[in-house]
Amino acid sequence: MPSHSKKTLILIASDYDSVGNGRQIEMAVVAILAAGYRVCVVLVSSGRGLAVRLKRLGAVVYSVSRRPAVYLSVIFEVAAIIRNEQPQLVIGWSIETAFMVGSLRLLSRRSRHSWRYIQQLSHPPRTMTEATMVARADQVIVAGEWILEASKSIRPLESAFVVPPAAVAFDELMDRDQVAVQIGLNSKKIWTLCVAPMISTSRIDRLIWGFDQMAVVKNDVEHIVVGSGPLFQRLQRRAWVEEVDDSIHWFQNQPLLPFLFRHVDLVLQPGRVAYGGCFLESFAHGIPSVAIDTPQSHDMLGDSEAGILVPELPESEFARRAIEILENKKLQTHLGDAGRQRAVKQFNKTVSASKLLESLGL
Repeated sequence: MPSHSKKTLILIASDYDSVGNGRQIEMAVVAILAAGYRVCVVLVSSGRGLAVRLKRLGAVVYSVSRRPAVYLSVIFEVAAIIRNEQPQLVIGWSIETAFMVGSLRLLSRRSRHSWRYIQQLSHPPRTMTEATMVARADQVIVAGEWILEASKSIRPLESAFVVPPAAVAFDELMDRDQVAVQIGLNSKKIWTLCVAPMISTSRIDRLIWGFDQMAVVKNDVEHIVVGSGPLFQRLQRRAWVEEVDDSIHWFQNQPLLPFLFRHVDLVLQPGRVAYGGCFLESFAHGIPSVAIDTPQSHDMLGDSEAGILVPELPESEFARRAIEILENKKLQTHLGDAGRQRAVKQFNKTVSASKLLESLGL
C-alpha cells in the first residue's frame, strides 16, 4: 500500500532535453502538482537530464533505464512501480511509450488495481501496431489538430482531446561571451540552432548540405546542433567530408541550452521532429525559424508567420531563405514579433495548463 495520502498520477516518458517534449513535460508536472496530485514520473530512457529538472519541481522520479532509447525490457520494472504506487491515472507521453503503456494496461486487468490510461501524442502513430496500442487508451491527448488529420490514413483517433503546447521563455540569463567560452563558440559570429534526434526523419543530412551552401555567401555564421541518436557519428563524418565541420558545433546533450535562446539569431528544422525541436521556445524568445513545410511546421509557424516554410525541393531553397533572414534585420524582427504573438495567442501557458487538467479530468 502507498505511504502517502494524496492521489497519485504516473507519467511514463522518455528522457528529454530542456526544450520540446522535455519542456512540455515539466510544465505538465507543475500544473498537475498545483491541482493537488502527487506526480511520479517513470523515465524509460536516459541521458538528457530530465530527471534532475523534474525532482526540482517536486515530482517523484524513477529512472529505470540507462539506455538512450526506449526498450520493452524495462516493462516489468515499470509494472512493479505502478503496482506499488497504485495511481489513479497513468499517462504515456508521446508515441514511443504507447506500446509499453498499452501493454501494461492489458497486464493491469489481471490485477486488483485498475487505473485510467491517458496517451499523449506529439506525433501521430506511424504504424498500425502503434495505432492499435494507442486505441487502448481511455483518453488520447494530441498536441495539435494536424495529428488527428495525419492519423486518419492509418486509424482515426477516437475520443481525442486537443491540448495545445505552451510556449514559455526561459528565465536563465548568461552573458553571450560567457556562453561562447563554455561551449566553444565565437561570440562575434551569428549563431543558428537546430535541436533534433539523430535519426533519418530529422533529415540532418539536408541541414549539412544547407550549411555548405550558406558558407558560400556568409562565413560569419556558426551552427549549433543538439541531439543524440544512431546517426550522430555518421553525420559528423559527413560534415567533415563536405568540409563544413569547422562551422558546426555538435552536442549530444547541452545543459546550457536554455541560456542560448537569448543569443541565437535563427532556428533551423530540416525534418519531422516533435514541436520542431525548439519552435515553442523560439517563439517565446522572438527568434525566427526556417523549416521544411510539413503539417506540423505549418500548424506551429502558421503560413510563414513566425518563420519561413520551404519545400523539400529544391534543397537550395532552405539555405537561401536562411540567408535571407540573417541578412534582413527588418524581416528578422517581423518574424520574431509574430512568433511572440503566437506564443501568447496560440500557445498560451495558462490555456495549455487548463486544457491539460480538463482532459485528465482533474
